[in-house]
Amino acid sequence: MHVRWEKHLARHVRAGWIIAIFGLALVGCQGRSARPSADIQGVVRLDGKPLEQASVHFTSPRTGESAYANVEPGGTYRIPFPEVDIGELYEVAVRKPVVEVEYATDAPTSQPKTTKIPDRYANRRTSGLTFKIESGGSQTFDIDLSGS
Repeated sequence: MHVRWEKHLARHVRAGWIIAIFGLALVGCQGRSARPSADIQGVVRLDGKPLEQASVHFTSPRTGESAYANVEPGGTYRIPFPEVDIGELYEVAVRKPVVEVEYATDAPTSQPKTTKIPDRYANRRTSGLTFKIESGGSQTFDIDLSGS
């Protein structure tokens, strides 16, 4: 009787392990749904002139995911998104450049020329700037700001 019980138990344990392994395999195969990548690029202008001392921030109000890039000479920017939701309307903010300093000695010794960006553009909710991601791949979004 005791031997029969051990065989019965061993068979159930073995079956449990098999079910667990297949269950994990199925979950691993599903993963997250594939989301395409996108590159958003454009030119930022303030009162018609290229704005070179700024950063552009895109944020999804639905997920909170965000990405940013500092503006390059000529007012150009490029933001690579590893994953986007097609049809998602992103809120956009334009702020002072993001300076990433790892050590205090890396900080610039002189202050770069700065342009006053109107405060309303610094907040994605008050900027009035939005961009709808229509597809994966490269897309253009030029940003025209008004100083008044």
